[in-house]
Amino acid sequence: MPKVEKIKVNVKDRVEDNAIDLSLSELTEVPVREIATFKRVTIVDLSNNKLMSLGKNFSILTNITRLDLSRNQIKFLPEDFGNLRNLRHLDLYNNKLEHLPLSFGSLHKLSYLDLKGNPLTPALAKVVGLCLTAKECNTSARNTVKCMARMQEEVEKAKEKLQQEYEAQLEAIQDLTNIETEAQKSKKAKKAKNKSKKTRSENASPKPNLNLKLTKSKADGNSTLGCATKRKSSTALKTIFTFFMLLAINIFIIYIIMFKNPEIAEKLVEFIPHQYRDWILTKSEYFRLRVSDWIQVIRTPPGHN
Repeated sequence: MPKVEKIKVNVKDRVEDNAIDLSLSELTEVPVREIATFKRVTIVDLSNNKLMSLGKNFSILTNITRLDLSRNQIKFLPEDFGNLRNLRHLDLYNNKLEHLPLSFGSLHKLSYLDLKGNPLTPALAKVVGLCLTAKECNTSARNTVKCMARMQEEVEKAKEKLQQEYEAQLEAIQDLTNIETEAQKSKKAKKAKNKSKKTRSENASPKPNLNLKLTKSKADGNSTLGCATKRKSSTALKTIFTFFMLLAINIFIIYIIMFKNPEIAEKLVEFIPHQYRDWILTKSEYFRLRVSDWIQVIRTPPGHN
């Protein structure tokens, strides 16, 4: 890309009363500092130059009321262009502008605007309209400023909302961080407390003697085994005693029924089911004969056979 030669002009020679005429000067940069030294200047003509931008400091020229930038190659205006609040007349005819900065909505005193010959976006071109007469240029200035002011307000609200959401998210993250930090501190404190408590408990209580435990366990086992054996022996004796007692009672009952009162025996036999009656009678008769033999043996004195 070829280097653009910077053209120097004597701004002082171009000043007349409250106006500076820098048109047709082959300028590629605006001599902002030189213009700013003339406080009385309110009209600046920079038309028919080779300007592609106005530079970063152009908005310091707040005294300007009339600005002619027509027939240049300006692609964009500074974001702070709205600081030129005293601007009443603005000519941007035949440049390369597609958009206007949002700060353009702050130019409330603007009464003339010419944006013909710029590749404006369809939406912006519709707002700007035609500027074929002074009246149309006045309407263009008024409508454009209102539209950009409205857009600026909406953007500011959106920025404010985003800022609030961002701050809310930061606050939520901070709260979560604080909660997590407190939880970690509480967990560490609890862990340290339990460890300290366990250490004190271990230091306070003597270690149990393993041999003593084993001996005690063996003694308890032997004692339990002995008690179990005694319980088993006692139960066996009780069972044998109960058996013989029942046997004696049965023998006594059978003896009374069979030998003393046969009628009761006959009545009892009637209640026995038929299928078991013969077997029971047979066994009973056998038992009666044996009992009779025993009784005879018992009654016979020794030596008498």
